[in-house]
Amino acid sequence: MPGIVGGPFRDLKWGGLSLYPAGEAEAEWKLSGFEYEHEMSSNQEPYSTAKSVIGYIQQECVFSPDEYNDYISLNDGTPRAGVATAPDGSIIQFNGAIDGEVNLANGRLTVRIAGKVSVQ
Repeated sequence: MPGIVGGPFRDLKWGGLSLYPAGEAEAEWKLSGFEYEHEMSSNQEPYSTAKSVIGYIQQECVFSPDEYNDYISLNDGTPRAGVATAPDGSIIQFNGAIDGEVNLANGRLTVRIAGKVSVQ
């Protein structure tokens, strides 16, 4: 279930880097795990199917040129550990890689890390 709550992440760290959310940006995350569907078979027996779901965290962040170079150097598909404090105070742990486009515009970049995401 997505946890979209007002305000940015606090203490956002990933791959050894501290990331600094843009002040008005919203934190967004989806936990990894399974999504289930429950159906009736042709002989009226209930059954369930499941598919695995990749989680993600997403946050618009501000970058200096040096911070951007450090971030972009980690765009190699290798999962790295991270942690963030959600706006509601819960701790989100994640292990993933950069997902999506990496375009710096006016010192801002939408950081999206996809992989295993859990709330502690």
